Amino acid sequence: MPRLILALMCALLHGFSAGAAEPVSFWVWHRSSPLHADEIASLERMGVTTLLWNVGELELRGGDWKWVAPPVDPAGRAGSLRCVPVVRLSAARGHPIAPEALSQIRTALRGLPKTGNALQLDFDCPDRLLAHYAAALSELRHDIPDLGITALAHWSALPAFAALGQSVSEITPMFYDLQADPTGISPETPPPPLLDPAQMERALKGWSRCSAPWRAGLPTFARLTVFDRGGNPRGQIPNWSWDDFCFHRALRATGPTRLGVTLFRAETETRVSRTAIHAGEFVASRFTARDALRRAMEAARGAGATGVTFFRLPDRTDPAGGSLSDLAHAEADATPHLTLRWDHGDQLVLTNDSVFDLVPRLAGAKGDRDRGYALELDAPGTLFREALPGQFWRVTAHVDPDGPKPAPAPVQLATRLTFWFSHLRAGSTLRTGLVQTAPGLDRAPLRYRILHCNDSTQWTPLNPP
Repeated sequence: MPRLILALMCALLHGFSAGAAEPVSFWVWHRSSPLHADEIASLERMGVTTLLWNVGELELRGGDWKWVAPPVDPAGRAGSLRCVPVVRLSAARGHPIAPEALSQIRTALRGLPKTGNALQLDFDCPDRLLAHYAAALSELRHDIPDLGITALAHWSALPAFAALGQSVSEITPMFYDLQADPTGISPETPPPPLLDPAQMERALKGWSRCSAPWRAGLPTFARLTVFDRGGNPRGQIPNWSWDDFCFHRALRATGPTRLGVTLFRAETETRVSRTAIHAGEFVASRFTARDALRRAMEAARGAGATGVTFFRLPDRTDPAGGSLSDLAHAEADATPHLTLRWDHGDQLVLTNDSVFDLVPRLAGAKGDRDRGYALELDAPGTLFREALPGQFWRVTAHVDPDGPKPAPAPVQLATRLTFWFSHLRAGSTLRTGLVQTAPGLDRAPLRYRILHCNDSTQWTPLNPP
């Protein structure tokens, strides 16, 4: 079955417009370390040959364009994969594309490490300056024949759109964050999702007439946003983990997850990662819903896109989103499959042995505290002697677990252990700490199940070590 799914996915990906050299590429940012060998292998299996690597940012300061930090050299960081440098242009005010500014930009770009003749510029040009930006790009293209840009999705409705298409070799419109976070968000009016297929389909109508080849920029990352008591956005939370956030005791979910959005309210003064959250403030979790991504890819293909660029390359951190394996099968129905086994005789290893991620479960049908996944380990009697959570968020112990009132108990008196976790990426594992049973007692009657996980919710015998 996995081979059939992979073949189907390859057929779907290569169904983009005729002549597309590669249907999928990735943006790499916030990364200076080389890719791991398994990352390169996964990308090659997907048919990826090019990465768009953010090498630095040019900022307009005091009338001059200067590097915020010395640009990164991506050479040798991705094995045999081609790395196209991406330069971010940032200007708070002023005319960033005046002739003298263009000369400075051209000089700075000439000093980049040579990775071929390709370059991508990332600039949120003001609408009123788009015609000037197109003219500047035409000039820069004399130096950089293979010049690409990112673009805002609504540019296709501006008068200068035709000139923009003639000024570059490729455009990557970004079809996420299509509406800004509004003021006054509430449980009744939550913030918008990262990717809204309905909004994207409306934006695609203009891009179907783009004169330059274009790729659909789609999100794969996740984001936590803080809103004050009045529902006004006050910033993003950096460097967080799903386990800490999913089971946060001070945050109460205000409703179910919709299009990857879950809204929480802080009941007390607290922190998420290192960010202070005041009582009554909101935290919105947003990740790209699988159904939304599938619909977006189908719509982009139908509108004439030559492929998709995912923003950003997964790097094993939770804010970077899911796994490369799951993205490789983004247009297939997800059926994660988890198995449990003994390891070294006194530890348990839970493995996602499918190509699909088990995505974060932040709000369930039973109310606010119905979060995450539960690995339940069941015994016919008081067989357990010790249980440590290890890589799981927490372990709890109960007696009479199937009765009307399951009772917490010390491990030595429990008949069921529950290991809690928030998600599990494709091919990944979670390992318990020490799990001891009474000496001399048979472990064969032990069984397990995983609540809220597809076909893993039925009791399965746990094979003895």
